Amino acid sequence: MIKIKLELEKVFLVIFLVILFFIGPGVLLDYKIKHDFPYGYMASDTFQHQVRAEAIKDAGNFRYEAPYISKGLENAVGIYPPLIYHIAVIYSYLAGIETYDSIYFLVFFFAVISSLAMYFIIRDFNRNVALMSLPLGILIFSYPLLIGITWGNWPSLLAQFFLIQFAFSLMKIDLKNSYFLIAIIFSAMILSHTSEAIFALIFVLLFLMIKLISRSLGKRELYVILIGLFISLILSSYYIIIFMNTWLKAQPYHLYQVPIWLGGPSFYILDFGWLLILITAGILFSIQRFRNMHISFILAFAMLLGGFLNYAGFGLRAFQIRFFWPIYLSVFFGAGIYMLLKFIVKKWNMVYTIPLFIVFTVLLTGLIKIPSIPHYNRATSEGLMDPYHWAALTWISKNTEDNSKIYFFYGDIYGQNALLRNSKRSHHLVDQDDFVKSLQERKIKKYYMSNLPGDDGGSIWMRSGIFAFKEIPPTKPSEYFFGSQDICKFDYIVFDKVSRQQVLAQYNLLIASELLKKDYVTKVFENEVVIILKNKNIGGDCIEERSF
Repeated sequence: MIKIKLELEKVFLVIFLVILFFIGPGVLLDYKIKHDFPYGYMASDTFQHQVRAEAIKDAGNFRYEAPYISKGLENAVGIYPPLIYHIAVIYSYLAGIETYDSIYFLVFFFAVISSLAMYFIIRDFNRNVALMSLPLGILIFSYPLLIGITWGNWPSLLAQFFLIQFAFSLMKIDLKNSYFLIAIIFSAMILSHTSEAIFALIFVLLFLMIKLISRSLGKRELYVILIGLFISLILSSYYIIIFMNTWLKAQPYHLYQVPIWLGGPSFYILDFGWLLILITAGILFSIQRFRNMHISFILAFAMLLGGFLNYAGFGLRAFQIRFFWPIYLSVFFGAGIYMLLKFIVKKWNMVYTIPLFIVFTVLLTGLIKIPSIPHYNRATSEGLMDPYHWAALTWISKNTEDNSKIYFFYGDIYGQNALLRNSKRSHHLVDQDDFVKSLQERKIKKYYMSNLPGDDGGSIWMRSGIFAFKEIPPTKPSEYFFGSQDICKFDYIVFDKVSRQQVLAQYNLLIASELLKKDYVTKVFENEVVIILKNKNIGGDCIEERSF
């Protein structure tokens, strides 16, 4: 009888994983691992990470940012946590796929495996609770939680996978040399997205506090944790030095409240709807077991607190923790169901667990919809990129000189300007307001207000010593990053032929036709959407300014 129960558990676990892969990477990636262009990329940050992985693959290391990422500046230190990019490059080589496919699939993969990892942690407490907890994880692939993936919060999601593994390592603290497991996982977290290490420390402090209050904290446990964390600092010391001297200076901690994430839609505790009743019941149940609280509940409490630290200065980082709330808080959900029904069913077994698992899987996948119960909502889209723009960007990266300067006139998708870095060349982008104003004034100009796109989220830094870093933007005039640019000084000029507001595309084509009146300006690329001109007389009078 016991053997049958265990096999039944495995069967439904496999079924659930199939469901997660189907509704997650399956739907969003059109059931393909390999695509002809970055598929399902819906925000600039997705391209930011994709391009960085591609640049590392080209360079063979991440010592410096590629100049086309760092606003044309050479020798800018690579300040981003490097792990996700290196994994993506390795997988790209192993699978024989492009980095834009490898990095996106890995984000989905680790999100699914995070749900599985949390299941095994909860199972150490109670396998019935673990199985009933699983369905809540479906919500990570539902809007608005899905934007954590489709909008590019990828390093944070990878780090949260390791955060869950970190909880597992503490659960196995009695193993011989377990401090090595703690050290490796904590280092991986630092090298994935360093802010998650802070949330992990909150979890550790809560873990130690509960152990101390319950008088169950042994000297060996404290020793193993401290040694593990110390080793992890050594293992990740190279990047910690960079982080302390760049990100920490560019984005220092300030005590302020951010009730709403201004960067986009976020997830709030009330978004669990009627499921919050079961989650609350699980919280009350776990509090009753305070002195003997299982580590899965401690992690859930820590991440519930972490998700509210937007009121204590953590801002975006707290909202990012909420992307995995359905996984972290799933133990409350499963325990709530278990606790409430135990009042009725005194002798619990898998006969009761399996039907409840099926019911909540059906409800949360949206096969049956009930008001005020959140459920999976299918989101399918090719994303921002299309084969025509991708062909143009790829052509530039492969057919132009490395030191070429590219100028992009208006394009509907260029507002998410990180995608332009796929040109792999230094580039400027026309300012949309000046472009529209020039159109309204019916003017063709030689000089347009222009942006120098690039990644300066943590600013741009150069290294002058082991612990010495110099911030570059303050040393440059503001006109370097935004100002009037002579389009005749660029080697290649890119125009979109199609727009949602076709008058903007027509203005593009009018400028292009004026440029082509010069013998030294030639058309070198064209498809249904994009045209690229080459200027062979840099700095000349390539266009006649006039009204039309």
